[in-house]
Amino acid sequence: MIPARSGVNLDVRNRQRAHPVNLARLRQLAGIAAADFQSLSIVLVGDAEMARLNLRYHAVAGTTDVLSFDYGAGHGELIISVAQAITQARRYRTTPSRELALYIVHGILHLQGYDDLTPSKRRPMRAAERRLLRKLDFRGLLPVR
Repeated sequence: MIPARSGVNLDVRNRQRAHPVNLARLRQLAGIAAADFQSLSIVLVGDAEMARLNLRYHAVAGTTDVLSFDYGAGHGELIISVAQAITQARRYRTTPSRELALYIVHGILHLQGYDDLTPSKRRPMRAAERRLLRKLDFRGLLPVR
């Protein structure tokens, strides 16, 4: 594990090869966003693996953007689909780097107890996402295509 500036222990694994990711930038960004954690594991995957994991852990067919696993006592794991970041960036007319940063922030907020299943819970989560993203320099996580 590589200690981030914030003191959180980060374990970042890239299990997809279709899209190059700047792992040093990702570690830096995640270390800032996850400052309250003792350890955080981030696993980058493709859509096929994400669909398999989504079915296994949520009984939902198909891919998703991020899965969050809270192991308690400040330890958590995020599984993120890089392919979804690229696809959704096109859809929402943003950059793939911002979209990937959003997934990291979104997953961390879930680990902190935020929920987005209802509109009344989604509003504070979206506000927290915007606040965190304003603090982060996510440029260069993924190449612009």
